[in-house]
Amino acid sequence: MKKRSPLLPISLLLSLIGLFFIAISSLSEASSTAGDKFFFLKKQLIWIPLSLVAFYISSKIDLKLVKKYATPLYFLSIALLILVFIPGFSTTILGAKRWLNLGFFAIQPSEIFKLSAIIFFSSIFSKVEYLTTKNLLIYLLPGLLLIILEPNLSTTILVTAIVFTLFYIGNGNILSIFSISSVALILGIILIVTSPYRQARLQTLLNPESNDSTSYHSQQITIGLASGGIAGKGLANSDQKYKFLPKLSTDSILAVIGEETGFIGILLIIYLYLLLIFQILKSSRLVKDPFYSLILTGIASWIAYQSLINIFAIASLIPLTGVPLPFVSYGGSSLLTLFAALGIARNIERQELSSPNHQKTTSPTKAAKAL
Repeated sequence: MKKRSPLLPISLLLSLIGLFFIAISSLSEASSTAGDKFFFLKKQLIWIPLSLVAFYISSKIDLKLVKKYATPLYFLSIALLILVFIPGFSTTILGAKRWLNLGFFAIQPSEIFKLSAIIFFSSIFSKVEYLTTKNLLIYLLPGLLLIILEPNLSTTILVTAIVFTLFYIGNGNILSIFSISSVALILGIILIVTSPYRQARLQTLLNPESNDSTSYHSQQITIGLASGGIAGKGLANSDQKYKFLPKLSTDSILAVIGEETGFIGILLIIYLYLLLIFQILKSSRLVKDPFYSLILTGIASWIAYQSLINIFAIASLIPLTGVPLPFVSYGGSSLLTLFAALGIARNIERQELSSPNHQKTTSPTKAAKAL
């Protein structure tokens, strides 16, 4: 009897948890920003079924097509990033050009870029002759520069971390990673000191008692988490959701979960992420084909790093970044691409691990050694 994969149940449970808290917490935010207190709830009720369709399609597609079209898909995602800067195609929100306006809805090309980058770099890094620092830089830099210009430094850092992980797991030169990371750190510092809003975020982290708006939002998040205690105030009993928390349905939703369900609720969320991540990494260890093994490692890294960034921001360990909590936060582009990625992971599990001829041999990458 074939063992069922927990990928879909866990991700769907996280999405339903997010939907529930969007339903009970975003009414005030939706009313003030969209003029409809059920705006975020109604949108998410559309995005979840569409995301399940994306999961189904990507879980059934021929994996040979994924490998064949890895390069065209990657350059298509870069083309979408370019379209963001062409007048008439994009939507500017809070001074940032991150969304393509398609009329009845908008998409965020950087989310598509994350998935396409995982597939593309898994393809080239699975071949020894292409596993070079030169290829890493030539192919990665154009997309990163476009994302930085949106501006979206947090997503730039996230994508870089994912691709560097693939480079390392594929047996790339670790000294190259340290060298590039050192240069990237210097550039990151320059971007921070030359950007007033990034300076404000850093200043808030270093001095939580300051009186600017960024510090105020961090303080409200801390108040919400602290008031939740161990077991929380109870469902729908959050006080901070009433116009105190910024971007409640996206960036700060974990703060509401913590306030209403306490430390126990946050631990449950983290536990579900760990189950999901380790299941994907376990599969990557058993897959024979280096390309598929790297894809699985990339997807696991994506979920892990993005979750950590959001959790650390909510815990005030890093500045507030605008990175949503995977599956839980409101957002169609994020949800669609994450479920599509998990569909590919499930596809690899079924086609590579469920075969009668499959033997449990480790992949020739460092992913196997890591586990």
